[in-house]
Order: sequence, then C-alpha cells, then structure tokens
Amino acid sequence: MLRLDLAQVPRLLEIEANTHQRLEEAHRMQWLGEVAALKESLRHINDKKKQADRLREQAEQGESGPGSLS
Repeated sequence: MLRLDLAQVPRLLEIEANTHQRLEEAHRMQWLGEVAALKESLRHINDKKKQADRLREQAEQGESGPGSLS
C-alpha cells in the first residue's frame, strides 16, 4: 500500500470537492453508472482522509510521546 504524504492532504480535499460537484451533475443528468463510480471514489477519498488523520496523530504522539524532552 502506498503511504499518504500529509503535504498532499490539501490536494485530496480539492479532489473531494470536485468529485462532489461531478456527483451533483451526474445525479442531475441521471448518469447512474457515473453516480455509482463517483460514490465509490468518495468512499476511497474518505479512507485516505482517515489514513491522513491516523498519520497526523502518530506524528503528534511521536513529538510529544515517551522520550520527548518537553
């Protein structure tokens, strides 16, 4: 599995917003196959956002976890 780079999260959010716009259009145009594909894409985007949250939490724990000199 490829590891998500936290610096790319803003781009991921742009992709998510664009996908929502495309989904609205697909619903409006009744492109049912496209609706299904876009919903699947949004599920994957959500998974990546959760992965980014976990990585961010791990990084924060690493900075303030055991052995830190705060």
